[in-house]
Amino acid sequence: TMSHELRTPLNSILILSNALGQNKKGNLNDKQVEHAQVIHSAGADLLSLINDILDMSKIEAGRYQLEVENLDLGEIAGECVRITSLRAEEKNISTSVVIGDDLSLRGDRRALKQVMLNLLSNAVKFNVENGSIKVRARSVSGGITISIEDNGIGIERHAVRRLGRPFEQVENQFTRSHTGSGLGLAISRSLVELHGGALRIRSTPGKGTIVTVRLPQKPDAMPDTETARSGPESATAA
Repeated sequence: TMSHELRTPLNSILILSNALGQNKKGNLNDKQVEHAQVIHSAGADLLSLINDILDMSKIEAGRYQLEVENLDLGEIAGECVRITSLRAEEKNISTSVVIGDDLSLRGDRRALKQVMLNLLSNAVKFNVENGSIKVRARSVSGGITISIEDNGIGIERHAVRRLGRPFEQVENQFTRSHTGSGLGLAISRSLVELHGGALRIRSTPGKGTIVTVRLPQKPDAMPDTETARSGPESATAA
């Protein structure tokens, strides 16, 4: 119900503001076009926040459903790199991708794509001008390891423990100018754990951050369709 009530009016705002911002009929002056574009940009940010909050609430309530299928990780990673490449180019950040052959696994396409996009977006967001990002994926014993490395601002060791908690962001002189809910990494960690995997962060201030995700690869690790649950009940059982 909340998903429908929040998204429906906001989608109308996005559609109409986008149409006005394009000014195809030429009926608006430059200032009006600029205002329409600002409305669309702010609306898009708000929709992203709403999506994150709804996803986090489903995860915490143990109601996030995984639609499990056979996946090609290389295909998903390549698509996510292409999506984030425009933002990287705006900061003149180079991205190198090294993906091993035949990296197939069982998992939820939407969830794993969301994990990759969140991690890549952070690597761009907290990187420096003319920086670099390295994406690697390879088979390991019984699973797949994905690492995303940047040479951005980095994080103090004591602060790394706070990352991945809902609504947590590490605050310092570098990150105050960056907006965000702090939910992206928390959602990513939860989605990885729903797949039976783990997410780890290593970071050095002024040198960069490496986020490593390990996912199980065995075909029998999950059934064809699974309702994965995460929340107080599953935490107690664990």
